[in-house]
Amino acid sequence: MIPAPFDMLPSKRLKQFTAVKGTVLFREGDPTDGMFVSLTAAVRMERIGPDGELVTIHTVESPQSFAEASIFADRYHCDAVVLTEGDIFRIPTSVILDGFTDPEFSIAYNRIMSRQVQAYRQIVEIMSIRSAVERVYAAVVAGLLDTSVMNLSQRIALTHEATYRALRTLVSQGRLENPSRGKYKLP
Repeated sequence: MIPAPFDMLPSKRLKQFTAVKGTVLFREGDPTDGMFVSLTAAVRMERIGPDGELVTIHTVESPQSFAEASIFADRYHCDAVVLTEGDIFRIPTSVILDGFTDPEFSIAYNRIMSRQVQAYRQIVEIMSIRSAVERVYAAVVAGLLDTSVMNLSQRIALTHEATYRALRTLVSQGRLENPSRGKYKLP
């Protein structure tokens, strides 16, 4: 079942498919043909940095929409690669634009986009913290350790080794507790 507010759109115009691991949904520079909603797949949005390094822009967890900027762009701004197999909806641009004529859909869609902007601003603020220990602590306090330490490290632009070291330091300082492997919480 597609999550709100996309469930307000005409279902016959939505394209559901199962994406296998490694599938490239689109590449940077490809012409846009819509946005996506992942129901059960994990998708990494990435691009190649100036030194040839892979830069993760966002990791899509399900259920979550992505490539929303493509609604107002001619070309995709990054690559989207499926990390784990799952079901995805592609929503053509015309369907979203038609949906904006419905005030209820438009308000609900903009509410989601506003929350995303707030979340991205929070990430930018956290990434501006120079100390790895303090950056990891701020991320945990913000609730960003909601999946795995590896995912957290990508989200806050630290290596997973630096993230694990920072977590160990925070536990030894008594600022975090480690009740089980990979699980950390505030005392």
